[in-house]
Amino acid sequence: MSESPSLSMDVFIQAKQDLTLYAPAAMMSGEFNNTDFDPAMYAQKAIYYPPSMVRASRKRQAEYFVGRYLADQAMSHFGVNQFKLLADAKRCPQWPKTLVGSITHTDNYAACITAEKSEISALGIDAQDILNEERAERLQSRIIDSAESRLISESSLSAALGLSLCFSAKESIYKGLYPQIQQYFGFNAAKLHTIDSDNNILSFRFDPALHVLHNDRNILDIRYHIDDQRVLTCLMLHVKKR
Repeated sequence: MSESPSLSMDVFIQAKQDLTLYAPAAMMSGEFNNTDFDPAMYAQKAIYYPPSMVRASRKRQAEYFVGRYLADQAMSHFGVNQFKLLADAKRCPQWPKTLVGSITHTDNYAACITAEKSEISALGIDAQDILNEERAERLQSRIIDSAESRLISESSLSAALGLSLCFSAKESIYKGLYPQIQQYFGFNAAKLHTIDSDNNILSFRFDPALHVLHNDRNILDIRYHIDDQRVLTCLMLHVKKR
């Protein structure tokens, strides 16, 4: 791929760094526009371009690039530069030995969060566009059960927003725990337990049969953020200090 001097990352993506909200992790995020993407950006920013991307759609190429571009910047906060971020057979990123991390994207937004393994044992992040009422009603039975639905109805969250958060939170749990568990688990492995709207925290009970966490409990706290278009959720398990 040739590099074009006309390529402008500032036009394609508006990236920003957050070192406080998710400390001690570092998060990079940004809005991007697929129509302003050029595959030559891979070479321009020295981002690994896997063979599978050659036949992918321009949209998929853009999403993959943004995730790795943000990952490159997030890892640099911990002194890891120009790391070749490969993926395994399940498309899970293979992070440096010293780091944990997670990547997420929607059609026009992406984020990456990384942290040192000495501080964080599991890390998962997920962004989802907020479901409209019709789609939420159609998907509800696949994501939550009646007890979880009742918890949402008793909270200050609308049914569609509550389901959007649960959908995203369960994806964050999967992304964060799969590297340890190394086996597929579905939405029913994590059940909504409490909703703390004041502190933006959802708590989930995790299936004890899959319990491999570095703590003595099966309650997972998921932090969340809501804006006009999407929800963002994050699972972060701190290393248990002796």
